[in-house]
Amino acid sequence: MKLFSCECCAQPLFFENTRCESCHHAVGYLHKVADLTALNPGQEPDLWLPMEPGFESVPHRYCANHAHDACNWLLSPEESARGPLCYACQFNRTIPDLADPRNLERWRKIEIAKHRLFHALIRLRLPIVSRLQDPENGLAFDFLEDAPDGSAPVMTGHSDGLITLAIREADDAQRERLRVEMGEYYRTLLGHFRHEIGHYYWNLLIRDGGRIERCRAVFG
Repeated sequence: MKLFSCECCAQPLFFENTRCESCHHAVGYLHKVADLTALNPGQEPDLWLPMEPGFESVPHRYCANHAHDACNWLLSPEESARGPLCYACQFNRTIPDLADPRNLERWRKIEIAKHRLFHALIRLRLPIVSRLQDPENGLAFDFLEDAPDGSAPVMTGHSDGLITLAIREADDAQRERLRVEMGEYYRTLLGHFRHEIGHYYWNLLIRDGGRIERCRAVFG
């Protein structure tokens, strides 16, 4: 993951930062330019003015999931009028019960990986079709926990745009055990997202995009 830079003091910023460690400015992510920006307080307590060139006079809000320390993305006034969730979080269909502290910790890790995925998709300029745009095949995420009695383990996978992730994958010890047992040397949360989003883009760009023969000509 690339490093960003604070517009106020030039301190390097990491993708998940919510505050500059040097000048202590709040920071947030602008998905329209795929950049992390320092923020000045706006005229209201929950409004912020980005220091990103071209955005200085436009008040933004943090995503509602910022309150759970699970997101640092920003919403423009137009986006805020449509709902409280940012561009990445709006694709969540199901999240775990956050009243359980273990689920909150796992979900935060999942969101870091998912937001990194979205950052890459934005930079690659790949189309992202939501469930609202396409109720049958649009992209959505279910983050599910196993049944308490162990009778119905959740399977991570993809089906017609819906990506399901078993939240136990955010348990580092358990994921490491499975990684070793199954010989999957790159078993990570981000790796799961990249794998499943590949199925989504196969359907969207190849199967439904009229590119199957072109793909076969290149890859066999």
